[in-house]
Amino acid sequence: MSELRIRPATGADAGVIAAIYNDAVATSTATFDLEPETAATRRRWLAAESTRLCLVAELDGRVVAWSALVRWSERHGYDHSAEAAIYVAAGCRRAGVGRALVTAALAAAPRLDLHSVIAQICTENTPGLALAADLGFVPVGTLREVGLKFGRRLDVTICQRLV
Repeated sequence: MSELRIRPATGADAGVIAAIYNDAVATSTATFDLEPETAATRRRWLAAESTRLCLVAELDGRVVAWSALVRWSERHGYDHSAEAAIYVAAGCRRAGVGRALVTAALAAAPRLDLHSVIAQICTENTPGLALAADLGFVPVGTLREVGLKFGRRLDVTICQRLV
């Protein structure tokens, strides 16, 4: 059986974090980014003040997923809110890795002085919406046709969990 380990991300993880993210950029609506990112870009992102927390999941010593809590807004009135993100390598999806990562991030949220965690999920991402619901996120609204990817206009459901 494979051993799952969750730990804080470091600059050394930037390349694999970018690779996992870039797969989502190229193949899914999990992100509306259209261009891949570099390891250098992700290294700067990891060091940025707006990245409140980034965790990686390792299976047998290999990083297969990451999750982050990032500033919801630059306006200081939102300092106690963060947006959650999660990306899992293609071969490891629907195996509990994402659930474990988000659970760990949510457990850390109070120590980060967060009160609200927000997830923006493309409405066609039914597994993502189901995971959010299972973890206590509540849909609070849908933004219609706000994204354009793969030649399609896409809706986004905003989900929130108070911590």
